[in-house]
Amino acid sequence: MALQRLKNKIRGKFSNVSIITYVLVVIFGSGSWLSVNGLWVELPIIVQKIPENWSLPSYLTVIIQMANIAPLMFTIGNKFFPGVIREVPIIYISVAIGGTSCALMALFWKETTFIAGAERSTALLVLCFFVAMVDCSSSVTFLPYMAIFRKVYMSPYFAGQGLSGLLPSLVALLQGVGSGAHTSHCVIPTSHLPNATNGTSSNITAGGSSGNGPKFSAEVFFWFLSGMMLACFLAFFGLNNLPVAKRQKVHQDYQGDDGFSATGEQAMELVSVYEQEGENALEYDDQVEALSGRDTMLQFAMVALVSGLSNGVIPAIQSYACIPYSYYIYHLTLTLSNMVNPVTCFVFPFISTTSTSHLILLSSAYFGMCTYIVFIASQSPMVLLRCENTGAILIVVISVSAFAIATYVKVAIGAVMRDKGRKHLLWFGVCTQVGSCIGALSMFAPVNVYKFFKTY
Repeated sequence: MALQRLKNKIRGKFSNVSIITYVLVVIFGSGSWLSVNGLWVELPIIVQKIPENWSLPSYLTVIIQMANIAPLMFTIGNKFFPGVIREVPIIYISVAIGGTSCALMALFWKETTFIAGAERSTALLVLCFFVAMVDCSSSVTFLPYMAIFRKVYMSPYFAGQGLSGLLPSLVALLQGVGSGAHTSHCVIPTSHLPNATNGTSSNITAGGSSGNGPKFSAEVFFWFLSGMMLACFLAFFGLNNLPVAKRQKVHQDYQGDDGFSATGEQAMELVSVYEQEGENALEYDDQVEALSGRDTMLQFAMVALVSGLSNGVIPAIQSYACIPYSYYIYHLTLTLSNMVNPVTCFVFPFISTTSTSHLILLSSAYFGMCTYIVFIASQSPMVLLRCENTGAILIVVISVSAFAIATYVKVAIGAVMRDKGRKHLLWFGVCTQVGSCIGALSMFAPVNVYKFFKTY
């Protein structure tokens, strides 16, 4: 009986849903952060072949923060020139740029240029900037565009957004990185031995980089990303032009017969209206209502600190904490961390909290885990338990758990701010970006200028 009621409920939810539109929305959403997520999980292979080596992640964290100039420019342009700067043409352009950049990475990611006395991966870094601009822009273009569709299509959009991290991670796991067990490659460089007779290293094994190698090359992986971006482009084209998709829109198009043009701000207001309509309207949480101004400021501070660590500090030094155990451990850490993001977002509605004390406890646990990661990275390359399986297991478990907690804290605080109103959501986003930017910039000099973290 209960099973039948569940079937009827599911059938009722999807009775007026176009399956074709549903699938197109999922594919469209999957292109939101696909390129950057794919780039991160491919780092264990890339860093072995380029002159930046282990310091590449610190470059990427700064590049991604610089790329936020794109959504800022779009927001300003949409505000002052709403008839010219609109979501639809910008999405076409940005997705095309993203797909082209991924294709160019497949061709030129190894190319270097001699600048400032050293070889630099200029092609890779420049293309990373372009894909980061595309993905950062999706936050202010994709979601407002979805507001012209019925509310039921928001869920598949966010499902697709989760796939933007999950799919590259699954492909990266399938790809592998070569050299499995790190202990079989655990050789201490002579430059680190007490009785070394000179300053050179005659026996170096870079954390287990030897082995059979990955099942397919980085070039193939970048072509996969380019193909996914092409699928996103085609899905977006279908959403705009297929009659079956047009029938699912609240407004037939951005530009109707009356000359109406929906700006990003108006589209976001539509989303708020839809969320409050019908039987699915959220009940206001008494605990949220009781939050004081002090608690709100404390939660903003937590968001900034957690974002600074999770988006800036830890990604910049994760390579120094993991690669000494092996490139396989670094690869496993990044792919599992990328996969745990959508899983945590899925679990949150079932195990949710808005208690400030609970969030403080979780944040404290996260800060403790980050302290361990920073400590291990500071010891690189002669890290704690380097030749023991325990050390490798610890760094993977702690890193992945830390990422899950960080995601949970940000989602929980975001849910609280959503119920408190749009202004609080705005400041939630500001704190997230400011924290991320400060975290990324604060680690660039220690990693690349002062060389506080060592490689082989």
